[in-house]
Amino acid sequence: MATVRRSLGFAFLERYLLIALQLLSFTLLARLLTPAQIGLYSVSMALISIAQVVRDFGLANYLIQRKDLGPDDIGSALGTSLLLGGGLFVLAQAAAPWIGDFYGDASLVQIVRVISFNFLILPFNSISIALLRRDMRFDVLMRVNVAAAVVGTFTSLALAWAGVGAASLAWGDLAGSLATALSVSLAGAWGRLTRPQLKRWREILHFGGPVTAANVVTSVSMDINDLAVGKLLDFSQVAIASRAQGLMNLFHRDIMGTVRSVAYPAFAQAHREGSQLEQRYVQSLAAASAVAWPFYGFVSLFALEVLRLMFGPQWDASAPLVPIFCAAGAVSVLNSLIPTLMLAAGHAQLVALADLIIQPVKALLLVAVIWHWRALEPLALGVLAMAIVAVPYFYAFKQRCLPSDFRGIARELVRNTLLALVCLLPSALIAAWLRPAGGALALPIWLTCAGLTVLFWLAGLRLLGHPLYAEILGFIRRRRAAAVSS
Repeated sequence: MATVRRSLGFAFLERYLLIALQLLSFTLLARLLTPAQIGLYSVSMALISIAQVVRDFGLANYLIQRKDLGPDDIGSALGTSLLLGGGLFVLAQAAAPWIGDFYGDASLVQIVRVISFNFLILPFNSISIALLRRDMRFDVLMRVNVAAAVVGTFTSLALAWAGVGAASLAWGDLAGSLATALSVSLAGAWGRLTRPQLKRWREILHFGGPVTAANVVTSVSMDINDLAVGKLLDFSQVAIASRAQGLMNLFHRDIMGTVRSVAYPAFAQAHREGSQLEQRYVQSLAAASAVAWPFYGFVSLFALEVLRLMFGPQWDASAPLVPIFCAAGAVSVLNSLIPTLMLAAGHAQLVALADLIIQPVKALLLVAVIWHWRALEPLALGVLAMAIVAVPYFYAFKQRCLPSDFRGIARELVRNTLLALVCLLPSALIAAWLRPAGGALALPIWLTCAGLTVLFWLAGLRLLGHPLYAEILGFIRRRRAAAVSS
């Protein structure tokens, strides 16, 4: 358990640093680039991310969950990754002109071609990072990822300042990948890589094939918003929707991504050792929802204030969408760790089956909504509807391999609902009293609300006897002890 706590500490420290850089990047780029330019890059990344799922082919998860990892496994994973990456690079270079014609914007050609160079670099990065994650070396991963983020962020900002436009984001992404390669090499992670081969290709195909098929469908479903809005509306609308959904993703993707990155090897280790997986799952869900629900509630209450602080008043059109997307994020917390748990327990095919059923339904629904209404609010409501449907759906799949402790889950969720009400009520009352009609609170008042929310959250943790309070106190004491001893 100490190893998991230490790993979570480094993972969250990394995530906080990355979020700070991300917020800096968002804030400045929102003023250096137009909504249309940001939307253009979003569409390009949505297209590339689908191919990126194929390139990954579940190789990281294959290496992490493998009980007896040998040189043949590592070499075969690297060989497979290089083969897939090279093929996708050629495909992306060839398809770039067609993509530009489809969306009616020639600048997409350059952006797609620049981003596709990542396919030649990522095989080395992804295998090295997977091995570091398997060994729970999140201190090294923190340094690697933060260094890459700094390089990528400042490359994008410098090029945007120089007037490169949407392509500045693509060059920043490529610079970040190169920085990752250099960092993992300097950290000695490349020393574990073996000669590329395909000796274990059957095992990799058996594990990665179903997961990849499901992940491709999931990626399409996640990115269909940007792809469909870019085609049926315009690139400015893509950026407006992305900004609203981006506030949700600060937790859903970034924070929960950090939790999942630690939870997966921790769950896998518990599975290998025969520990109680369900108990660890309930604890993880309790901790995640205790942070997620107050976060989503606060952002929903102060959507306009957060948008203006981060991006400026030119993004006010995103504000009505933020509470809907945040509601979807709050619901999604309930099942977000289930695929991670099932993968760690060796049920990759069941995870793939679950995604292969629900994700096409979600994608078709969202495309139909955009096609029919040609507006962003119905799209956000469609995302919320699918988030609600996904909760019982994924728990039904979880029951097939790991019965749920619904009484324990319900107990933690009731406690976290009370926690969210306790910490959000003072800020909600202040907003209702002082906010001008159709406007935003003054910055000092809004910052006061943020401070009150944090204080009442801590008080709520203690009042409700939440296990997270003991974890926070333990962390502070360990930091103090380490400071004294040094």
